[in-house]
Amino acid sequence: MKRRPILAAGGATLALALISSTVALAAAGPKVTVRIEGRTRALLAPTLVRTRTGSITHNGAPRGACPETSAAGVLDTAAHHRWSGTFGSFGIPDYFITSILGDTEKSKAYYWGIWIDNRFATTGACEIKLHSGDRLLFAVDSISHHEHPLNLTGPAVARVGHSFSVKVVSFSDSGVAKPLRGAHVRGAGPTATTNSHGVATLTATHTGTLALRADRSGYIRATPLSIRVTL
Repeated sequence: MKRRPILAAGGATLALALISSTVALAAAGPKVTVRIEGRTRALLAPTLVRTRTGSITHNGAPRGACPETSAAGVLDTAAHHRWSGTFGSFGIPDYFITSILGDTEKSKAYYWGIWIDNRFATTGACEIKLHSGDRLLFAVDSISHHEHPLNLTGPAVARVGHSFSVKVVSFSDSGVAKPLRGAHVRGAGPTATTNSHGVATLTATHTGTLALRADRSGYIRATPLSIRVTL
């Protein structure tokens, strides 16, 4: 909701401005973080989005059928309407998402899956109710082999020429973390593969910010990890 400029300093105008501000705050929903992973690359880094009230009518949804405060509403805001799908009845009316930010998955091999706080969503995007602090992931998944998201953790700071360790875990459908062996961790220079404990050891060769990525075939890539490298 956009507030109009205050054109006068009178009490009535000030009162209207305060009312407008209060309504805008009331209309805003919870803040959530959304990330979008395409089949071959990341499409949207973790982005904070504030949900809104009302409903979306993108791609044929009737007014009132899909809340702005749902996962579909967050996707619509985060992707700036650059997504598509079919709205229909799949038991309960909802979207079958086919394309996000130019990555279209209409074949029988892949589809768009949704994860909420590292748990696989078993309902449609319109049915997912969100709360402040929730983390939402839209990711391309394989129909033949259900893929699970990875998470990469490590130190905030490392020293040039000194080894440091990072850890990679995968999440089950219920959100349980498990160390992952065989994940590839790579940055500008150092590379390593995780052991049975999900741990990889690397050595930074340059000062500055080292951006590390972790992936393994059959899994959803992790959010990159930034480490500050000092002397």
